[in-house]
Amino acid sequence: MKDETSQIEQRVKRYWYSDGIGEMMGGIMFFLLAVYFSLQQYLGDESFIGGMLQAGFVVLLIGGVFVARRVVNIVKARITYPRTGYVEYRTYNGNAVWMRILAALTAMTVASISIMVARRFDSIDSMVAVTGVLVAVILMVKQAWTSGLGRFYFLGAASLVFGGILSVSGFARGYNLGLFYALMGTAFVISGGLTLKSYLRENPMPVEAGDE
Repeated sequence: MKDETSQIEQRVKRYWYSDGIGEMMGGIMFFLLAVYFSLQQYLGDESFIGGMLQAGFVVLLIGGVFVARRVVNIVKARITYPRTGYVEYRTYNGNAVWMRILAALTAMTVASISIMVARRFDSIDSMVAVTGVLVAVILMVKQAWTSGLGRFYFLGAASLVFGGILSVSGFARGYNLGLFYALMGTAFVISGGLTLKSYLRENPMPVEAGDE
C-alpha cells in the first residue's frame, strides 16, 4: 500500500512538471537572483542601496517563492488544466504547509552555514562552488528522484559544472553568483520552454462542440 501511494504521488509530481511552466518560472527566479547578487557586488555593502538589498534578501526569497507559485497556478489554469485537467496530491495529515515552511527554513540554515564555511577558503570562490552543489542536490533529490524525470538530473549536473567553473574564474564573488544564477536561469528557461512546446503539441486544446 505504501509503495502504491508513493507511485501515485510520483505520478502527480510528474504531471505538475509535464508542461515546463514551473521550470520557466524557476528560471525567472534565478534571473532575479542574478540581478540581485550582481547589483550587490556593484554597489557594495557600504552603500545605502547595497545594505537594503542585503537586509531584504530573506524577504525577497520567501516572497518570490510564494508569488512564483501563484503565477504558475494562474498560467496552468489557462494552459494546462483546460487540456489535461487538474490533479492534486493531498496529504492525509494536512501538514503540507508546515512541511514547506520547515523545508524553506532548513534550506536557509544550510545556505547560511555553507556561506560561513565558504568564507574560510580564499584559493577559489567556494561560495559559488557550494551554491552549485546545493542546487544540484536539491534538483537531483527533491526534483529528479521524487518525480522520476531525468531532465532534472541534467540540470543538476549543469549546476555542478557551472559552480565548478565559476569557482576558479577569478571574478568577484557577487558577479560569480550572478553569472551562476543567470546560467541556471537560462538552462531552466530552455528546459521549460522545450517541455512546454512538446506538451502543447501533444495536448491541443479540446474543441467545444457547437450548438446544433
